[in-house]
Amino acid sequence: MTPPRPLIVVTALLSLVVLANLWIFARFTVDDAFITWRYGQNLIAHGIWAYNPDGFDLTQAYTNPVFAALSILPAAMGWDMVLSFKLISLLTLAGIGALLLREAGEKARMAFVLVLSLAIPASIAHAVSGLETWLYGGTLALFFIYAEQRKWTQALLCVLLLVLTRPEAWLLFGLYPLMLLTTRPARAVVLRHGAALGLMAAGYFGFHLWYFGEALPNTYFIKSGEGFDPAQALRILPYVLPALALLVWGNRRTGLALLFYFGAVGYSYASSDLLMNYLQRFVFQIVLPMALYLGWAVSRAPVAQARRGWLTLGVAVYLAAFGLHTRSLGDHLGIANYYPRLLDSHVALGRALNALSAQGEVASFALGDAGAAAFHADIRALDTIGLTSHLVAREGLTLAVVQAYAPDVVAFFATAEGVRDLPDRHAALWAYVAETGMTEQCELVWARQYTLRLFTRSPLPALSDACAHSAAANDTDELRYALRGLRQPPWTYWHE
Repeated sequence: MTPPRPLIVVTALLSLVVLANLWIFARFTVDDAFITWRYGQNLIAHGIWAYNPDGFDLTQAYTNPVFAALSILPAAMGWDMVLSFKLISLLTLAGIGALLLREAGEKARMAFVLVLSLAIPASIAHAVSGLETWLYGGTLALFFIYAEQRKWTQALLCVLLLVLTRPEAWLLFGLYPLMLLTTRPARAVVLRHGAALGLMAAGYFGFHLWYFGEALPNTYFIKSGEGFDPAQALRILPYVLPALALLVWGNRRTGLALLFYFGAVGYSYASSDLLMNYLQRFVFQIVLPMALYLGWAVSRAPVAQARRGWLTLGVAVYLAAFGLHTRSLGDHLGIANYYPRLLDSHVALGRALNALSAQGEVASFALGDAGAAAFHADIRALDTIGLTSHLVAREGLTLAVVQAYAPDVVAFFATAEGVRDLPDRHAALWAYVAETGMTEQCELVWARQYTLRLFTRSPLPALSDACAHSAAANDTDELRYALRGLRQPPWTYWHE
């Protein structure tokens, strides 16, 4: 079937938008990615699978065991972790795209949906952030595609990958067997697939319960929230609505599975404290797999070309709605500037702490941003938000917890006007600072609206140098910083 010429032209034009997005946003690496990478680093450098290199406060801080395991290889080979995961991200995009095109009917329509999804700036940012968002979303779409075609071996492989990629996919431990059984497969297939799922569940949860003392990742306790939030639900659940349309006009079995899965996930998101929800990351984890599945379904729909065109337009409107949802210029400038700023602030701080540790001046520090600074410092780090601390998740950030960590440097969230009024995150730190006689040494600048005030017992010139460097590099507004920084190609920043 010859694809419509307008579709080819639009896809080609959108490809130029994708290239522009890559130039702007491929420089983005999120601080949280370093939390996961620290496990591979510590295993190779210190022989322990833990967030802290000395094993103190043993915590399952990652939610993506696949990326945690992958981080071992760059650490073992001495490869740059950021560069390694940029390449993994690009390979992920290429692999998912190739698999989707192989399964598609009218490949030009599938290509259009793929390119349109990447033409949304937020999509590129999520693809290259260092997190598993695109791996999860693309593999989930492939799972529903394989299941609808009753390609059960491929569907099972997707499930086994997914449950090691995102906690949301644990729903598939129950949903996949139900989807399989409704097709009345051979008994041997049911037994083999059931055994594979059982072994995966037992191995995954059993290992983490034995090793960390908790079967669930620490974020489950930190992000649990205070119950269902209707306002948050209104920003999330409408993206599940295409599943209802499938129940009426598409494959009803798949429509029901999509409705159950994304309805449950959307409800969970609406009931959680969605930390680091930059560019609607959690909504995107619904939008991406839904849109990719819909693109495949449209490409194979047994309808006239004109109707297929209208269906394609519907998928485009769905993606455009998410694009509008994430249209803030300020947010996009912040993401483009994020990692370059991080290199001159948190990375510089981590390197200074590492040097001070080598001199015997610092053995531990406390900071709410648990990624890059801790990764580069390579010493004990207290995450004052609690994502990487079992103690904080269970007991709260108490004075006793801070005393147990005994930080030599304490960082407070601040702005240019002063330390922020955050009693739940700062009260215990203030008590510890008073108890140990710490005083403010300097201000680390990530941006004008986001700084860290560093407190120490005695002056540490290396910290003052890091603070001065951050202020010189980052004390400017987002637009001016972007206009200066975007002259550099994105791969300039593909390093630790």
